[in-house]
Amino acid sequence: MELEALLTLNTNQKLFANPKRIALLEQIGVSGSISQGAKLAGLSYRAAWNAINDMNLASPHLVVSSETGGKGGGGAKLTEFGIRLIKVYSLMNEMQSMVMKALMDTNVTTESLLDILGHFSLKTSARNQLKGRITRIESQDVKDRIVVALNQGSEISAIITRVSTEQLQLEIGKEVLLLFKAPSVTISQTSQKTDKNQLKGKLIHLTQGDASSEVFLDIGDGTLLYASVTHQSLEENTLKNNTLQLDNTYYASFEPSQILVTCL
Repeated sequence: MELEALLTLNTNQKLFANPKRIALLEQIGVSGSISQGAKLAGLSYRAAWNAINDMNLASPHLVVSSETGGKGGGGAKLTEFGIRLIKVYSLMNEMQSMVMKALMDTNVTTESLLDILGHFSLKTSARNQLKGRITRIESQDVKDRIVVALNQGSEISAIITRVSTEQLQLEIGKEVLLLFKAPSVTISQTSQKTDKNQLKGKLIHLTQGDASSEVFLDIGDGTLLYASVTHQSLEENTLKNNTLQLDNTYYASFEPSQILVTCL
């Protein structure tokens, strides 16, 4: 099934912008003329003029500024607000498209917009992306420890600067996405006494190389944690003969300072 969503903006229950009007604005921006823009957008001059007039009257800022000309209209140009409207409309279309894709993709959780953006638009080399809500913010000199309850029930923390806390407007209850790289994770057979974050999980995938291994742990609720560990580190963390066994339970540890906090 293919679903299509058309973005329409209304003000006071009257049409303000839709795909046809945005296409008209784009063509006016290119041609510098309402009449030529109308032609390129597949509209009559009258329909185009009425659309621009309606938008200018409804908006607190002019969308198109024009000079009266002869038959067919005179010169016209997009205002700064008109240019901004086109850009924001395009961004809203992208977000709407992602939401529609999420509807048809059962691998995407749809509890929040952060789920969808994280799946479709967030491109990063950090393989670990854990979502949760802030439960505490603890001040530590010029830094803050951000304690987050993950969706699968575990709790971990990230250490970031006070400035970052303020810029991200972090507060208790806010939803965040925590990013950290696979090489920052160490694996052990037993829980360690450490200030690091620790998450318990079942080993569901293992790729072994000559000097290191790629590890996937299921830490609950279908959430995966990725680690890229050297065989030396496995030995240092009490794993006999550097051996990892599928379906066995292990502990993943990583520094709070290695976590990047993102949010909407």
